[in-house]
Amino acid sequence: MVAADAGLGNNYLLLGEFEKSLEFYDKAIRLSPHDPFLAHFYGGKAWANFALKNYDQAIEAARQAIAINPDKGVQYIHAALVAALALAGHDAEAREALQRYLALPSTGPLNTIAAFKAHYSAQGGGPRRVEANERVYDGLRKAGMPEGNNGTN
Repeated sequence: MVAADAGLGNNYLLLGEFEKSLEFYDKAIRLSPHDPFLAHFYGGKAWANFALKNYDQAIEAARQAIAINPDKGVQYIHAALVAALALAGHDAEAREALQRYLALPSTGPLNTIAAFKAHYSAQGGGPRRVEANERVYDGLRKAGMPEGNNGTN
């Protein structure tokens, strides 16, 4: 049951139906507060809140996800946190969060805005999803993430 709710949360997130996505992530969190994928439920909730411009709620959900699983470099959760902090006007904290993210061993290739764009544009989604992704890139840029186009920053 929880896996189905989380799956529906993911599907609605990808479709850009962020309000519905939040309903299913909240339900999954409520039904299974000790699920091994709990950090991902909170991560999805962070993205949905970010997409709805609920930056404070996005920050809170991302922090919960990271607190649950601090050693796992789940890039999308860190990106939501950094971008939400930056767009909410917490510039210094956004830069610090970005530096913590870039220092994670699992950051891998998602260490530039160009890499994020390539990764997330491959996932598709409707216009609301595309607009939310563009705001994430703006937040990452504001926090100081390198562009990465042709080796430039």
